[in-house]
Amino acid sequence: MNRSVLTPRRRRIGYGVLAAALCLTAGGVANAVTADDPGPITSETLSEGDSSLPFKVNADGPRHLVYRKAVIPPGANTGWHYHKGEEIAVIKSGTLTRYNGSDCSKRVIKPGDALVEPTGPEEVHYGVNKGSEPVVLYITDVLPEGAGFSTPAPDPGCDTTK
Repeated sequence: MNRSVLTPRRRRIGYGVLAAALCLTAGGVANAVTADDPGPITSETLSEGDSSLPFKVNADGPRHLVYRKAVIPPGANTGWHYHKGEEIAVIKSGTLTRYNGSDCSKRVIKPGDALVEPTGPEEVHYGVNKGSEPVVLYITDVLPEGAGFSTPAPDPGCDTTK
């Protein structure tokens, strides 16, 4: 918002809210916390990563949001599948090998990497843990009402042993 269009009263309210938030965040009200007061809000980063691949989230109706942790043991795979809703994931540990069903391309995804799975039956893919330690992913799913995390799909004939 353009700051110049704020009235002096709105500026005071905005600055007051900002000042209160800074005090809470910095623990400026620590002396005011009572036994009945749960204290300031905290946040813990469980995993983070970067993705250079473009993505967009399509929300043409109600969405169900799920944040989850998935573990893929060594040697296990996801099977060929696609997503009806967006899936945004960060690899916390382990190495995931992902195959794209449309061109059989392979991508190795390591800790700190993020991935955004495209949606729709034309976006079939397969993930496998070829490493010796579990792959741990933190996933946010943006699902249409009633949709599951993934939908099984037929093998498009890609060689996943490479």
